[in-house]
Amino acid sequence: MENEEIKPPVRKFFKIGDASKMLEVPASTLRFWEKEFKQIKPMKNKKGDRIYSLKDIEILKEIKYLTHEKGIKISLATKKIKKDNVAEDPKYELVKKLRNMREMLIHFKNSID
Repeated sequence: MENEEIKPPVRKFFKIGDASKMLEVPASTLRFWEKEFKQIKPMKNKKGDRIYSLKDIEILKEIKYLTHEKGIKISLATKKIKKDNVAEDPKYELVKKLRNMREMLIHFKNSID
């Protein structure tokens, strides 16, 4: 029983505020990226609020990585991000797992401090 890890339920949809906090970018940036990257297609509820899927979040993480960490211009990032080819890149899954692990470690470090 000691080795069992309790995992919180995985959310499948996120409001723009939640996505903004998770990605550490302003909501206005997410709305801008939505216009620039046709791959991001958040649903909208009855009130018109954007609801991002896990797939949208993964694409947004990739966009943030390219634009913020790599310093690639939006025009080049739009060419790198392709609708269905993001997950087809063999390195993508490894990079995704490493980023998730990094986020977990940062979260763990922050909870210790």
